[in-house]
Amino acid sequence: MIVITAAMPFETSWISSQLIRPRHAAVGKFTALQGRLCASNVLIFHLGAGKTNAAHGTTLLLENFSPTLILLIGCGGAYRRSGLIPGDLAVATEEIFGDEGVITPQGWRSTKYLKLPLLRKGDQIYYNTFPIDQKVLNKAQEILKRFKPGTGPFVTVSEVTGTQEKADEMENRFRGICENMEGASVAQLCTFYETPFLEIRGISNVVKRRNKKEWDLSAATRVSQKAAREIITHWRGAP
Repeated sequence: MIVITAAMPFETSWISSQLIRPRHAAVGKFTALQGRLCASNVLIFHLGAGKTNAAHGTTLLLENFSPTLILLIGCGGAYRRSGLIPGDLAVATEEIFGDEGVITPQGWRSTKYLKLPLLRKGDQIYYNTFPIDQKVLNKAQEILKRFKPGTGPFVTVSEVTGTQEKADEMENRFRGICENMEGASVAQLCTFYETPFLEIRGISNVVKRRNKKEWDLSAATRVSQKAAREIITHWRGAP
């Protein structure tokens, strides 16, 4: 089974309409939509906004199902140097917790500076960064060639960036291409449960001084859902 997750229902409305024989499925105290799509069993589940909701929802999914892939889709903001614009597609090579750490007189420092790992998995120690499995990423990039996606680090924040000064600070700190509010939590749980994970987002805006008149949520959700369908169509036999 492939699980498609997103924060909000509007981010999955089109792909939900594509399911064959859709039916409701219980996920803890919540409800998901289950059906067939492109010859694959698919479950669509909305996590809610933010890290806590994302971690809770992902844990429920991983405890109650055995996904062959968790695919996180939706909208994101592009950092300026990525070159991405609204309507473009972005694929995560890693997910980074952008807020976890400490502010010192010398500036921000990560959880590694604090010697506080976010996850220990065997001999692996994870601080702020959770890489996407390279085999999963390679397969996704091959499938999504026609979308010409931008690829690079995604940054997950609690406080959405809304000034140019903060945007420059975050971009310089992490060299990320896309900002969001859920991805790193999902990546951490998938790493813990050893479940393949992929995150693709449509760009709704460039991260700078906040001006929602410049946003294009429709274009962002459209491209991420089209790309998700492409992944599902060709994922059989993937790593």
